[in-house]
Amino acid sequence: MLRLTQAPNAAIATLWVDALAQAGIAASVERQHLTSMAGQLPPHECLPEVWIHHAEQEERARTLLHDLQHMPQ
Repeated sequence: MLRLTQAPNAAIATLWVDALAQAGIAASVERQHLTSMAGQLPPHECLPEVWIHHAEQEERARTLLHDLQHMPQ
């Protein structure tokens, strides 16, 4: 497994994982329940993360994620 990125919240992380899955890229949301630890841990360490299951899909996954983050308004 390979960490692709952190998401600002669990909802967005889930949307990104669903979009990756629709493109045939196996992915999952990790650390989604750590937000309750904010304050005891640094906030940036409590953000949910998007992980892909196969490292050989990294380039395609990063391209798709970039496109999702930079959609025209």
